[in-house]
Amino acid sequence: MGSAHMRHFTILIGNETQGPLTEDALIAMIADGSVGADTPCAPEGSTEWVPLSEHFNFGGKLKLKLTKHVATEKEDQTSAVRINPDLRVKLLIYGLADSATVDGFTQVQAATAVSAKERMLSFQIRAHRMAKVATFVLAVPLAFAAGLFAPLVPAALGLLVSSGVHEQGSAKADLARCYKEIKQMRTDLRKIESITFDPPLGGSLIGDAVANRLRIAQERSFLLKGRFGAEQLSRKFASPGSPLKRDARRVHLLKEMPSGSLLELLDKSEESLGDPINKWPAFDKSKGKELEKLVQSATLATTTAHSQGHFSFENIPPINETMARQLVVEIPTKDSKLFATYSSKVLEQLVSEWLAEPLPQSQYIAREEYRVIKKIAVGGRKLTATITTPYRRFIVSRTSPTWHYIAIARKEDKDVLHVLVSEPQFDSTHDGELFDHTKYVMLRCFTEPVESQNPPGLVVP
Repeated sequence: MGSAHMRHFTILIGNETQGPLTEDALIAMIADGSVGADTPCAPEGSTEWVPLSEHFNFGGKLKLKLTKHVATEKEDQTSAVRINPDLRVKLLIYGLADSATVDGFTQVQAATAVSAKERMLSFQIRAHRMAKVATFVLAVPLAFAAGLFAPLVPAALGLLVSSGVHEQGSAKADLARCYKEIKQMRTDLRKIESITFDPPLGGSLIGDAVANRLRIAQERSFLLKGRFGAEQLSRKFASPGSPLKRDARRVHLLKEMPSGSLLELLDKSEESLGDPINKWPAFDKSKGKELEKLVQSATLATTTAHSQGHFSFENIPPINETMARQLVVEIPTKDSKLFATYSSKVLEQLVSEWLAEPLPQSQYIAREEYRVIKKIAVGGRKLTATITTPYRRFIVSRTSPTWHYIAIARKEDKDVLHVLVSEPQFDSTHDGELFDHTKYVMLRCFTEPVESQNPPGLVVP
């Protein structure tokens, strides 16, 4: 046969493939006994394993059978296709490959190796069945003849038959176990692929965390609302032609209860206001400017009173009605100003509208300024699970999810809060910018970035 038409074959010996081999090489191997008539082979371009005897004659004179040549284009096309999952599992279960070599198989090679293994198992099953029948046929006449002799002979024949019928590790049992292991392995793989990761545990809502970290200075913790009336005083000042102005009225909160010169002048001012025609002009002329300066120097905070006498203070020290003399009312006249304490008899005190109480915490929380210190992403750890069969041990990998944190702090803080945010918010946030915590009160925050706990069955390799 000319070399231009010489074919090539791949053979399977044990669990190993050899080839492609030329026809001459195979003839030499047949001649020296390296291969036999039942050795599986596959012509180049074929994925089906058949015994060598289908292509070569075995006998006194070795001859090559002329079989139809198989084109190689199919193999070339199929080899480019990635090995499918079922073939991959069978390669591992049958022991034809391990985790380090299985990815080296092409689709054609994998199909060829698996087909050969299953054909070999089927062949062994058929051979065992034939052996059972032959053993039984042989045992019947022998048992009849041996019945004339010692009783140990039939017992030995029975053992021979039973050994043929109940051979341990038979090919049929092996194949059944293989299929069972493949099914179990697929189930275990699906379980591992369906494992879910819980969000990071612990932490607290950012609204609660900001409230717990709130620092309220005692001297800025109160709210005061009140109202005074000056109708009687206005009527008294209207008659001498020096009416009181309704706008630009103010209330001064003194740093402490008036004393000394300030208290003395306030008492004299209130006394003179009882007689605005005869007494107040003289007091105003002699002591008015001095009293104004003393009030201004003793003032902690000043607020404007509305036309109806309403006024309010925020962020002031604690105060109550017994400290009403700490408030000084300033009312402008045509040419001057008059001063009287809130509790003075010349003013009408509307006790029902006095309100002094601590400022609500929400008002302070809204003023807390937190800025972005840095951004941190954690997670993405490689975890593994082990699937064990009687033949192999397989390692399956999973990757833990990535969690995104924004670290925020106030200017005076020495520690930070790590806020767990979505990936889009993480990407759109920049270091140094103001973080409006009032919009994200339901987000969770942690003292340190936290990852998901490892689900049962997955471990760090």
